[in-house]
Amino acid sequence: LKKEGLALATGRSTERRYPEKYRPEVDTTEELSDSLTNRYQQYIGILRWAIELGRLDIHAEVSKLSSFSANSRRGHLKAVYSIFAYLNKHLRSKIVFDRTCVRVDEDLFYQGNWDDFYGHVKEQMPISKPPPRGNPVIMSLFSDADHAGNLLTRRSHTGLLIYLNNAIIDWYSKGQATVESSTFGSETIALRTGIDKVQALRYKLYMMGIPIEGSTNIFCDNKTVCDTARKPDARLNKKHNAINFLD
Repeated sequence: LKKEGLALATGRSTERRYPEKYRPEVDTTEELSDSLTNRYQQYIGILRWAIELGRLDIHAEVSKLSSFSANSRRGHLKAVYSIFAYLNKHLRSKIVFDRTCVRVDEDLFYQGNWDDFYGHVKEQMPISKPPPRGNPVIMSLFSDADHAGNLLTRRSHTGLLIYLNNAIIDWYSKGQATVESSTFGSETIALRTGIDKVQALRYKLYMMGIPIEGSTNIFCDNKTVCDTARKPDARLNKKHNAINFLD
């Protein structure tokens, strides 16, 4: 930045990752030169490492900007600078690891009988898992989707948070591969992605000898998706959504 006579932004502009109304997919500014494109790719790599190390507060923005690494523009680079300014303003941000067990009252939710649909099935356990040690943990998944958030392709964006007890231990933010005509479809795809991650994480914890208490609590802010996922008699008209309940 100093070589170009620039500096990181300061003041109120650093309260956001980048301007609220900025949409990188419809950016029409000048394309970057080869040297600036290489710099843009390096900065995206740095930011992705920051996310891996715990800066999940910039995950959604960096995920969207990452898709323009091969065809980046001046506006994209400026947005990256804004994210660095935001990080510079919030250097002391922390993740609190709270071991408090958060138990959900099952009586508040509808209890469907899925025996006729799946049969008497149990969770598949690793064959060579070690004996569990320590206190059991409760796993929770929070799932959400930004329906048709991409103004160019109209694809939705998935966001996931996974907690052990009251401590966040995994996060996910990525654009969906399909275009969904309804919020229900995008939320269902996000939920399916979350289930896949939960299954992989449960397997990993079992292999580490960490006991897990009960099933994973799943939270979604779409009532129709919640009703469909917990009621066996719910009907799904689209095949690619119905397949989520068959796997």
